[in-house]
Amino acid sequence: MTQSEKLEQLQAKLKVAEEKLAKAMKEQGEACGDACDWHDNNVYDLATSPTNTYQVFVDDLMREIRDLQKSTILLKPDSRRSFLPLVL
Repeated sequence: MTQSEKLEQLQAKLKVAEEKLAKAMKEQGEACGDACDWHDNNVYDLATSPTNTYQVFVDDLMREIRDLQKSTILLKPDSRRSFLPLVL
């Protein structure tokens, strides 16, 4: 798998994870709204757990994408050589 293909795969995973995070945050807002009994810690934990999980997953994917983009080598034409590697 090339770096380009891996980057595309990670970006697709990130999109799905961000959608799931948004859904989990909406559900958390509904579960932990004004009618929530804050003394019932189990309900609160069940409502916040998916949000925390997806947030960590999104953060990890974003970091992995950023690291992959930094390590990608671009080839730039140079008058002295056929190609000059340029690292971003």
